[in-house]
Amino acid sequence: MSATIPMFGVPSWVRAAARCGFPIESAFQEAGVELDVNKPHVGMVTADALLRAIEVCVKHSTTHYFPLALGEAYVFDRFPQVEAFLATSPTMREAIEALPWIRAMQLPWLWVSLEETDTEAAIVVTLDPELARRTEAPFVIEIVLAACRKFAKAMLGRSLALFSQPLHAVQFQRARPDNAALFQDFFPCHVQFGAPRNALVFPKAMLDVPLQGALPSIHGQARQAIVRELEASKPHFAATEAVRQAFEGQPELLKGGLDEAAESMGIHARTLQRRLQAEGFKFADLQAQAKYARARQMLSKKAISMEIISIELGFSDRRAFTYAFKRWSGISPSTYRARVLQSPVTALRHP
Repeated sequence: MSATIPMFGVPSWVRAAARCGFPIESAFQEAGVELDVNKPHVGMVTADALLRAIEVCVKHSTTHYFPLALGEAYVFDRFPQVEAFLATSPTMREAIEALPWIRAMQLPWLWVSLEETDTEAAIVVTLDPELARRTEAPFVIEIVLAACRKFAKAMLGRSLALFSQPLHAVQFQRARPDNAALFQDFFPCHVQFGAPRNALVFPKAMLDVPLQGALPSIHGQARQAIVRELEASKPHFAATEAVRQAFEGQPELLKGGLDEAAESMGIHARTLQRRLQAEGFKFADLQAQAKYARARQMLSKKAISMEIISIELGFSDRRAFTYAFKRWSGISPSTYRARVLQSPVTALRHP
């Protein structure tokens, strides 16, 4: 993973390191992260260097667990317009629209999606297949879920009092770690390891509760500023993000191949393939990730049959879909559906 991204959230790293009891400078040096405040993006780092930095910070932490500390301390220092968009959103559902922008600006290996059942909603985090295989991958998941919880809590404010249990569960696919008690202390809810997904699970009604911080005029200005920033900066992973947005906006492309996706984007297939390769991504991996996200969303709806899901995703039959889903998640789609539709609150009462 040699492609580079702008080093993000340096002030957040500094605050998290201070809370965890070590100097961030020595950790960056050990990880090979070099910063230059005279550059527009402070510094460019590879995914490898970023993961090493997280691992080094975890190793040096003495007073707190670094991934949770970084997630809780995170601010959009380079993109204040994103923070303004979140803070002035009329509802949580609209605030979630910022997730693709955040991915495009900072974390191209990250896929965050919203999944809903009849009574619950979940913010689900998945990683690019190559990154997901890394030993540091759980740290990234923990940082993101901690940050999502922080921003949701800040946006909801006193509206949290409307719910007897604002956060139903936090789910991690990783096995139960030795420091599991730290997670239970940090998240005020049921913490589940060995789960079918990485997610924050909360009442579905929370998505549409009017937020007291809503400022329509500022919210609209922030949206326009973000769009202008993306157009002007031409993110380092523009082609990758364009493909992902094409899959999200046109699910029928999940049935096709590179040629169909390129045609929908108005470019030649070879040009798209070349751009993706330059950014360190493969079309097949992006499509598989999009299919996995779409499959999870449909599996959360009990009324949608396995046969319909298989057809929607372009598989020849249910058996082919089941095989692919097991490869993506480690469990069958029917098992995933059963575990997701079982309320975490019920699971808490019956471990």
